[in-house]
Formats: sequence, C-alpha cells, structure tokens
Amino acid sequence: MFLSHLGCMFVVQMFATTTARSIDSLEQELAGWEDTVSQVRFHQVELLRQLDVAQVAAADGCRTMIDWVASRLDVSRPIAKDLLVVARAQNSQIDQMLQSGVIGLERAVALIRLYNTGAGEELMADALGLDLGGLWRLVASRERLSAEDEVKGFSDRFLVMQPSLDESWWKLWGGLPGPDGQVVEKALLARADEFPRLEGEDRSQRMADALTSLALDSLTGGSEEASGREVVVAEVLVDAQLAAATSGEAGVVLSSGPKVGANVLSEILCTGQIRVIVADQAGNRVDYSDLGEAIPPALRTLIWARDQGVCTVDGCSSRYRLQPHHIVPRSQGGSHHPSNLTLLCWFHHHVVIHGLGFRLDPDSPPQRRRFIRQPHLRGPPGIC
Repeated sequence: MFLSHLGCMFVVQMFATTTARSIDSLEQELAGWEDTVSQVRFHQVELLRQLDVAQVAAADGCRTMIDWVASRLDVSRPIAKDLLVVARAQNSQIDQMLQSGVIGLERAVALIRLYNTGAGEELMADALGLDLGGLWRLVASRERLSAEDEVKGFSDRFLVMQPSLDESWWKLWGGLPGPDGQVVEKALLARADEFPRLEGEDRSQRMADALTSLALDSLTGGSEEASGREVVVAEVLVDAQLAAATSGEAGVVLSSGPKVGANVLSEILCTGQIRVIVADQAGNRVDYSDLGEAIPPALRTLIWARDQGVCTVDGCSSRYRLQPHHIVPRSQGGSHHPSNLTLLCWFHHHVVIHGLGFRLDPDSPPQRRRFIRQPHLRGPPGIC
C-alpha cells in the first residue's frame, strides 16, 4: 500500500514537472538523448572492429558476423548490419561526427556509401544538409548497378502472407525490385482511384481494397463491367453452445477455415447460398440446413436491367462487379422481391456495407441510395 502511494506521488510529481516545462526544453532534451545514443553507437563500433578482427562469429559458431551482433546485442539484423558497415569502413571523419553526436547511425551508413561512390569533399559536405530521404536518393543515383546486382535484387523478391490462427486476419509483407515495385504501386493506385473516397480513410486502406479487387478479377476473369452474377456457395459450421452464449459473435467459422461474423455471413447471403451445420462442443452434428435459396439468375438480370447496369448509390456511376443487394437483410426477414433488391458496385457492397457495417436508407430514392451508420458501430464520420 505504501509503495503504491509512493508510486502515485511520483507520477503526479512527474506530470507536474513535465507540464511546467516548456515545449522547447523538452525538444532539446529529446534531441540531446539522441546525441547520446549516437555516442554509444560509436563506442559499440570501436569494440566491433576488434571483435571482427578476432573472428568471434566463427569461434561462436555463428554463420555471419551480422548474426553474431544481432544475437549478442539483441537488435534487428538491419541495425547489426549498419554497425558493421561503419566498423569496417574505418572512416575517421564519419567516426568523429558519430562520436560527437552530430550524426546518427543511419546517416553514418548513408555517408559511407556516398563516399564509396567517389563523392568529393564538397558533395559530402552538401549531403549533411539533406534529410535522410534526400541523402539516400543521392546515394542511389550515384551507386553503380551491375547486371549481377540486378539479378541478386530480383532473386531477393518475396511476398509473405501470414494468417492468424483462426484465419480471421491476414498480414502481408514483402519486397520487390524497383521496376516491379513501381508496377505494383501504379496498378494499386489506379484501382484505388476508381473507388469513392471515404472520409477519414488513409492511403493504405485504399491500397488494401485495390489489392483484393485485383485478386478477385484474376480469379473470376472480372472486368470493369463484371456483373458478379456468379453464385457463392458456403458451408458455415456453428458451435451451438458458444454461438448462443455470444449472440453469434464466436463459434462461427466457414468450412474452409476462416472465422466469420454477421457482416460476412450477410454478404454471402446477398451473393449466394449458405448451408448451416450446427454441432455440439464435442463436434457431433446436431442439425443442418439445406442450401438457402439464391437470387435466381433471371431475377439478377431483371435487377441489372431495371437499374441500368450501374451502381444505385447517390453520386456513384461505377459498373465494377455489380451485385444485387438486399435493402432489408435476409437475416432480418428480407426477401428476394425486386422492391427489396438494388444494384451496388463491389466497393459499396463489399467495403462500405459488409465491411464497415453501414446499411442503406430504405427511404432514399431508388437511383440515389444513401447510407445510414448503424449506431453500435464506430466508423468513418461520412461516406461519399
């Protein structure tokens, strides 16, 4: 109890001290600590030079000196590599600037690479006035790129997709050589620019939607005017006890593996058919349903013709992957009657409604549909 009281007093005192100090003094102290970090890095560099000569990596059974440094200092491989670059360069001027805190470790590495391109004293001095991004661009413009370097760069390309254990979320990361990276970026930006902009949405979210869209086109041979008339068939496995206790927020997965919620199920009901298989905790089947009735092809064609083959959202003229959508969801008793169906593009159907959880205002005009944000959901403040 006494220690807890002391801790509270310490926090209050620190808060009062911080708020009493000026922003300028805080900024100066922050920069001062970075100078200290640079000085510490210099001393590590000096020690690494001696350890490198002693070939400690081989003696300790490590594959490379980078592996050894990363292991012993518990740092990432890029930082370990940067320390070794500076240590092996033995450039006295750069060492002195690092030791005095004038430059940091990353700038030291960039300056060493610039020096190795044959840069003279005047260019090296000018480089100190560039930000890190500008400095690295200068280095890239001067470094030679041999055919062997190009082959190595291309061979290092990779893309990793890592699902969560329940496959409800995926992480993607990778690397591409320069020209291929530009192609991918331009393709994603071009597709993202075709979608309406959401207020509060950042560029990375738009790029993610564009990637999904392009992948769908590849799988289904889709195009700008793809109708989305293919019928999706899905089997949903339900843990009866868990789903009942959580109002369906847990215990519901697709037979292919991913965990899903009400929004995804609602989208499948719009675009296809679902068979529900209910099981107990032991995995024994309790009950199952027949495939739900999909929107008949003739009715899809009718909705397409009635809505003139264009998205009915107010202000949208997209013809991309148009799909019939139930204004009153089927899960809430909505039917396939034409008056309950409207044509939406993939972005408004997949992203806005079934992704962000918005719903159509049933009182909005048939060719100028507007959205209503469901009160229990937090999302962007507005949708174009």
